[in-house]
Amino acid sequence: MNFITQVTISIVLYFIMRISVKRSSSLYISSLVASLSYILMYLFLYQSITLLPTIHFLVTGLSLIILFISYYEIVLLERNVRKIKLGLFQNAESFPIERSYKLVFKILGVGLFFLSLALLSGFAIQSIFTNNLIIKSVFTVIAWIIYLLTIIGIKFFNYPIKYATRGLFVSMWTVLVAYLANSYLIYN
Repeated sequence: MNFITQVTISIVLYFIMRISVKRSSSLYISSLVASLSYILMYLFLYQSITLLPTIHFLVTGLSLIILFISYYEIVLLERNVRKIKLGLFQNAESFPIERSYKLVFKILGVGLFFLSLALLSGFAIQSIFTNNLIIKSVFTVIAWIIYLLTIIGIKFFNYPIKYATRGLFVSMWTVLVAYLANSYLIYN
């Protein structure tokens, strides 16, 4: 079973747990189950475990899982906001909208942290500083700058958390696309 299959199975487990658990803590429970399932699958399937490659693949997989979790949470949040705007209060879930946006923003921050750990472990694994690492470094630094600017905008300039979360989500996807496209172009 390869890396992408393990991540996909963990994401499917997240969706199953998120839909089946009907408690306020279902996000935390399902995220924990998805993350632990990925870690356990990785450690169980690979017999020869060395420290740096293991850390690299674990944090890369966890950042992908967190990206999909945040995507699903943003879709749920936007769907419920749309229901409320249309006046469908009986079908909408009762939740504080701002708190949910802040939670997704924090989840994206954790994903960015894991992505940065993946970059650092990639530096440690690869002894030659290649174009691949330069491009990944540039995009990770850009994502961190966007994240820090949105935090400053929220704290000091009353930037709406809704737009900050959406902007950070788009920047995380662009970082992921840059990583994947860069790897694809380098190896093909």
